[in-house]
Amino acid sequence: MIVKKITSTDCKRLRHIVLWPHIPHQKDCIIDIDEQEDAIHLGAVLDGQIISICSLFKTSNPVLELPGDHYRLRAMATHPNFRGKSAGRAVVLEAINILKANNTAVLWCDAREVALEFYSKLGFSNKGDFYNVKNIGPHKLMYYEL
Repeated sequence: MIVKKITSTDCKRLRHIVLWPHIPHQKDCIIDIDEQEDAIHLGAVLDGQIISICSLFKTSNPVLELPGDHYRLRAMATHPNFRGKSAGRAVVLEAINILKANNTAVLWCDAREVALEFYSKLGFSNKGDFYNVKNIGPHKLMYYEL
């Protein structure tokens, strides 16, 4: 398995399968800032197949009140057939390495309730109470100081 930069188009399949099955068509599984100049899309690839993804966007979170540049991790997903093989972990660790190399101060995300333990094991902290995201469910703000 290798982790590499991919395109936002490469992310659509897993976004649809794992994150947004309520969206009728895979082609519509986009984030409005996918093509932003400083956007980074990463994928874990095994035998030519993308099995885990995440997208990173330069977006500050004022709730965190932490200095420096912030990046937001969005649309983190691992194909159900490949969970438990550390693909998601590899993608997030590569994101952390890239952002550290770019002198980014904070990586943050809106973590689904089912993913809190995953992020905690990677060293993320959480802040605040749960909040509901329409069509998806409970989330909590989590962050990693780089």
